[in-house]
Parts: sequence; C-alpha cells; structure tokens
Amino acid sequence: MAQVPADALAFWLPLVAGLLAGGVAFALGVQRERAAVRRARESTTRTLAESQAEAEGKAREILVAAQEKVLAIEEEADRREREFEARDAAVEAKARRAEREAAELARRLRDLERRQAAVARAEEAAAKAETETREALESARLQLERIAGLTEAQARTELTAKIEEETRREAAQIARRIEDEARENAHREARNLVVQAAEGLDLREVMESTVTFVRLPNDEMKGRIIGREGRNIRAIETATGIDLVVDDTPRAILVSCFDPLRREIARQSIERLVEDGRIHPARIEEVVAKVRDDVDTMVEEAGSQAAFALGIPDLHPRLCKLVGRMRYRTHHGQNLLAHAQEVALIAAHMADELGAKSAVVRRAGLLHEVGRVDEASSGHPILVSGELAVRYGESEDVVHAIQSLHSEVAAKSIEALLLATANRISDHRPGARKENLEVFIERLRRLEMMAASYPGVTQAFAVKAGKELRVILDAKDTTDEQAYALSKEVARRIERELQFPGQIKVSVVRETRAVQFAV
Repeated sequence: MAQVPADALAFWLPLVAGLLAGGVAFALGVQRERAAVRRARESTTRTLAESQAEAEGKAREILVAAQEKVLAIEEEADRREREFEARDAAVEAKARRAEREAAELARRLRDLERRQAAVARAEEAAAKAETETREALESARLQLERIAGLTEAQARTELTAKIEEETRREAAQIARRIEDEARENAHREARNLVVQAAEGLDLREVMESTVTFVRLPNDEMKGRIIGREGRNIRAIETATGIDLVVDDTPRAILVSCFDPLRREIARQSIERLVEDGRIHPARIEEVVAKVRDDVDTMVEEAGSQAAFALGIPDLHPRLCKLVGRMRYRTHHGQNLLAHAQEVALIAAHMADELGAKSAVVRRAGLLHEVGRVDEASSGHPILVSGELAVRYGESEDVVHAIQSLHSEVAAKSIEALLLATANRISDHRPGARKENLEVFIERLRRLEMMAASYPGVTQAFAVKAGKELRVILDAKDTTDEQAYALSKEVARRIERELQFPGQIKVSVVRETRAVQFAV
C-alpha cells in the first residue's frame, strides 16, 4: 500500500472531520425540526378541538337565546292581541254611547226647534205689543207736553235739577248734623283727656329769655364791679361771654346774653364776688372757673332729677347731662327742660288712659329736644335727638317716637302719635311761646284776605288774637248750606296755606235783618 504523504493527510483529515461534524449537526437539526413540527401539529390539533368545542357551546347558547326571543315575541304578540281586543271592545262601547248621545241630541234639537218656533211667535206678539205701547206713550207724551207747555228734554232737565238740589240740601243737613255731633263728642273727650293730663304739670318755673337781673346789697357795689377804668367788668364779660349792663336801676345790674347757661354762670359768679368782697381780674377768673364746674355738676344733677321725677332711673349719663343743659336753654321763649317734662307727662297720661306704653313716651318726651343742646352734632334737632338716643342705647320704639316728630318720618305706632299730640299741646298752649309781632300781624292780615276772596263774602275779621276768623256773608246771594260748605272750605285752605299754633275757629255768619223806623 502506498504511503500517504504527511501534507495530504494534514489537509484531508480536518476536512473530513468537518464534514462529519456538519453531517451530524444537520441530522440533529432535522430531528429537532421534525420534533417541532410534531409538537406544532399536536398544538394545532388541540386548538382545533377546543375551537370546535367552544363553537358548539356558542352555537348552543345562540340557539337558546333565539328560542327565548321567539318565546318573548310570541308573548308580546299575544299581549298586543289582547290589547287590540280590549281596544276594539272599548271602541264598540264608545260607538254605542255615541249613538245614544246622537239620538238624544236629535231629540233635543227637535225640542229646540219647537221652542224657537214658540219664541218667534212670542217675539212677534211682543213686538206688536211694544209698537202699540210706544204709540200710546208717544200720544200720552204729546198730550202731556201740550198740557204742561214743556218739551221732554226741558222737563227732564228741570226735574233733574230739582232732585239734585234737594239731594244736596238733605246731604248737607245730614253731614252737618253728623259732623256737629262727632265734633261735640270728640271735643268733650279730648278736653277731658287734656285737662286730666295737664293737672299733673307744674308750670311755676319761668326762665327769662335774654336777660337776668342780679341784686346788689347797695349801689356802691356797682363801682367795685366796674373797677378802675372798667377792668373788672371787662374781665367778667371776657370770662363768661356775656354783656353786663350797669344802669340807674337801684341795687341791680343786668346780665344780657342769648345763652341762659352763660347768664347763669355770670349771675352766680357776680353773687359770689359780691359776697366775698374781693373783686379783681385774677379773682374773677378763679371764681368763674369754680362756678363753671359747679354749674356743670348742677346740670348733671338737674338731668338726673328730671329723669328720676319721670320714673327713668336708668338713663345714660351723657343723656342726663344733655337733659340738664336743657334747663338753661329756651326755644321760642319756652324753657326746653320744662317743655320736655311737660310733653312726657301729658303723653304718659294719655298713654295710660289708652293702654299704650307709657314708659316709651316718657323717655321719648324727655329726650326729644336734647339735639338742641348737643354742640357736637349738626342737622335737624329732632333727627339729632334720635341719633343720640340710638347712640346711647335707647330702644327702637323710643327712637321712632322721637324721629316721628320730624315731618319726613311717618308715625307708625300709637306711642309716636301720642308724643306728637303732647308736643303740639305743649307748644301751642296759651303763654307757651313768643312770636314776632310782625309775623303775627301778617298772619292776621292773610287770614282776612283769604276769607274775603270768596264770592258772597262781604266782610272778614280775625279776632281773639287770630284764634277765630269771622266771615260775614250776603244773605241775598247765599244759602245756609252754602255757608256751611264755605266754612269747611276756608278751614281746609287755612290748613294748607298757613302755619299757625293751636287751632283757628272759622265762623261763617249769614243773617237777614229787617229794619224799620217809626215816626
């Protein structure tokens, strides 16, 4: 055997080994692929079997659902068939009822036709009778006009005028009688109530309006008060804000100032200086300062006493001080504190008689003028009083009663009405206020001119200090009913056009005088 060279063996041996290894790897790969194909086929077979089983189950479910729907459809068809049968029965019943109603309507129509025929015959008879009656009335009217000498329109106008005149006369007489009776009863009751309320008043205290007299032990004291070159009197006037008048009045000097509080401070200061005997500018300033403190204390005490006298123990200290200051303040010549107490007492008495809240009107009556003495506030005094009452804890009823005294605030409670009535009584009672003479004369003149402007008035006189207006009518041109109507018209016009205290009586006089002379 020939020997293979070493180089050839080295070449072919790896090649053969590689081929064998590749064949083995290929065989192993083929075997693995076949195993994978076999497993895939088995999985596919199982999946197909499962799909067939699932499809069979779904088919059975669909079949069952279809059978249920068929049954539901059949039941719904049966139900609708029953409904249709019931509707048919109802329609048949309605048809039978409609037939009966149609027969009834036909019967009624026949009755209506018979009645219409009877009505037509009656209308024809009535028209004939109306024609005959109209002809008879026309004949009677013509005969009446011929006898009376008046046409129908003239007779109707004259009759209407007579009826209207008679009706007005009777209405005026009835109204006059009713009004007289009501006025008499009302005046009697009002007088009794006001008199009873006024019995509890104490009107003795009088406050001078602008001047105060200071009594001196002798006339020599006037010189000491004037001082060297008038330095003492100037010191007094500067410290107190008043005018000191030293004239020939024996043993008296005059303190003049519009503010009563300043006059009171000056009066007490002068009296203390006279009593002490030491009168010089330094002493004057010292005494005035001491008196001012004492007067402030007196003001607070006066307010507390006024509140206590009216049964108001819980009044705020600031309100007490303002009430006390009213003692030294006047309005239209009327002392404010006396006026406030008077209003509170009158209103409280009327409230007790009428069953209203007397405590409310007492507080409101005492506080309704405090706005006039509060220097820190501005505005209408009544509204300022209401604001102060709110600020210092007064109730809503008290505040409303105070504010209702202002013309722009309507009274909504009986207490407010009673307070307004008491305020008017206190303001307008005789001697309560002072008025300017020119204003008073002008009001009297306007009263007379107002009454004289009416037709039929011959004269007009304002008498009794303007409390009564007498109107004289011409008896030939007026009647008693016209006199009564004129009195009411003049009174209403005075209320609209004039402002006046109290009330004005309007007396209309119509009289016939027959005068003859024997010679």
